[in-house]
Amino acid sequence: MKPLIIPSLVMCSVVAGEAAAALCDGPSQVKGGTLSTLMTGSLVCGRPAAGYPGPASDRWQEEHIAGGNLFDYKKGPGDAVDPRTQVGSWTVNANDTVTHTYTPGGASFTWTVHQVSGTTYSFCTGVGGSEVVEAFVAPNGGSGCGGSFP
Repeated sequence: MKPLIIPSLVMCSVVAGEAAAALCDGPSQVKGGTLSTLMTGSLVCGRPAAGYPGPASDRWQEEHIAGGNLFDYKKGPGDAVDPRTQVGSWTVNANDTVTHTYTPGGASFTWTVHQVSGTTYSFCTGVGGSEVVEAFVAPNGGSGCGGSFP
């Protein structure tokens, strides 16, 4: 039985790798005005994907305000302990990517955005690259993610 287990594991790894790469393929990429419309005024409820280098327990609820301000929703604007705060800026670039620049420190991350289905999107290191974040992207209703992440 052991000789069958190893090839099966290798085959599963290859299929899983191909499926992950398909999330960041060219045809699913959101581009141009559609990308700008998707991000402007939206709340991104994200969690780590396979290519994320940090803890699997990380979660994000980032508000993409028109004009380029980026806010961490936290517990919302009315919370006395953990209120919504600006954490940087965002922009849609001419090459169909989104860049998030965080302050303080100015760390920047540039992504291609790919639609998985409905309001679920992959944020990738490039077309055919690694999926780093999987997220729900929806108009910001002002109530945060409510614990809902893909």
